Amino acid sequence: MTHGRDTHHGRVSLIEIPGGKEKRNMKKTLMILLLIGVVSIGCQEQVITQLEVGRSKLLDAGLTLEAVGHLERAEQEEQNKVEPRALLVIAYSNALSSGAARVHKVDARYKTERDRRVGELGEFEMKKILQILDERHRIQKDAMQILVDKGAPAVPFILEDLVKNRYRHVHGDFIHILQEIGSPGINDILAAAGDSNTPSAVKIQLVRIVGDIGDTSASTGLKTLQNSTTNEGLKMEINTALYLLGDEASEEKIIEGLTDSNVDVRRAAAKSMIFLKEHPTTKMIDALEDSDDAVRTDIAIALREYPDAGAVDNLVAILTNGSGPETKQAAVDTLNHYAEKGLADGLAARLIQLLTDTEIIDHEDRLRIVQLLKKPTLIKQVEEADQYDNLPHKIYLFYEEKETNDMVRDELNQLLLVLEE
Repeated sequence: MTHGRDTHHGRVSLIEIPGGKEKRNMKKTLMILLLIGVVSIGCQEQVITQLEVGRSKLLDAGLTLEAVGHLERAEQEEQNKVEPRALLVIAYSNALSSGAARVHKVDARYKTERDRRVGELGEFEMKKILQILDERHRIQKDAMQILVDKGAPAVPFILEDLVKNRYRHVHGDFIHILQEIGSPGINDILAAAGDSNTPSAVKIQLVRIVGDIGDTSASTGLKTLQNSTTNEGLKMEINTALYLLGDEASEEKIIEGLTDSNVDVRRAAAKSMIFLKEHPTTKMIDALEDSDDAVRTDIAIALREYPDAGAVDNLVAILTNGSGPETKQAAVDTLNHYAEKGLADGLAARLIQLLTDTEIIDHEDRLRIVQLLKKPTLIKQVEEADQYDNLPHKIYLFYEEKETNDMVRDELNQLLLVLEE
C-alpha cells in the first residue's frame, strides 16, 4: 500500500497504486545486492606476492632455500626486477655460506647462478644491496661479500653513501668492504678524498682506508692530495698513510704532531702512535694529559701495545678526571695489562686508597675502580700485600660505611667474597 489522494471525496486516503509493491521489492533487492558487493570487496584478502614471501623467508625467517624458489618466481613475475635480483644473489650466497645448498645438493647450481649474477649486478641492484645492509639482517656478511666480490664497480656507490652520510650506522661495514676490495678501488677513493664536496671527516677516513690497503702505488696520489689541501688534520692523516706505505721519513712529522697546537693534528698523530716502529713513550705519557679526550683515548690504547711503567701515574689520574667513559675504560684496560706484565706493582693499594680516601662523586668512576680491583692480578696484589696495610678491611669499611650506590655495592660485595675464599 502507498499514499494516494482520493480526489472524488476531497480527502487523503490509502489506496493501491498499481505496481508499487513490485517496485519496493526490486529496490530492496538492489540494496541487498549492493551491500553484499561492498562487504565482499572489503573482505577480500590482499594478494601476497612471491617477492614479499621470498623476502620475508630470506631476511626474517632464515628459510633460505624456500626463499630462493619464491624469488626465482618473483623475478619472472615482477615488472621491476631490481629487488628480486638483489635478493636472489644474496639468497644464493647465504645458502652456499651456510652449507644448506650442499646438504640439499644444489650447491653447484647456486654457485653458478651466484657467480653469474654478481658479474651482472648493475647500479640499481648494488644500491638495493646497500639499502638491505642498512636493515641489519642475518645475511649481513653474505651481502657484504657480494659487493667485495663485485670489486671496483661497487666502490663509487659505497663512496656516495659515505659522502652523503646515508646509512650511518653501517658505515663501518662500508669501510670494511672498501678495505677488502683494496687496490682496485684506490683511484676512486683518492678522487673522493680530494673532492671539495666530501666532508673533512670522510676525507680523513678515506685516507685511513688507503693506508690500511697498503698499496704503495697510492703514494703519489696521497702526496698530491697533501700538497693541495689546507686542512692540517688531513695532512697529518696523510703522513700516517704514507708511513704505512713505507715512507719512514713521515715518522718524525707524526711524532711532532703530538704537541701541535691544532687539535685535529694531535688527534691524527695520537691515532698513529700504535703504528710506529719507534715509540716516543715519554711524549706519549705526556699526551695522556692532553686537553682533548680523543687524544687521551688513543694514547692509552697505544701504551697498552707499547708498555711503559712510567705511564701508570697518568693512567690512574684518568680514572677520576674529566675524561669520557671510553677514555677511562681504555685506561682501565691498560692498567690491567700493566699489572699482568708486572709493570704496576702496588697498583691495588693505590686504587683502594683512591677509592676510600677520595671523594669520588661519579659512581661510575667508583664502579670502574672496583671492577679493576676484581681482576685476578689485582686480587693477587691485595692478598699478597703487607698484612699491616689491611687492604681487605679498608674495602669492607668503605662498603659498610660510605658506599651508597647499589651497583657499586654489588661489585664490592663480590670482591669481598672472593677475598674471603
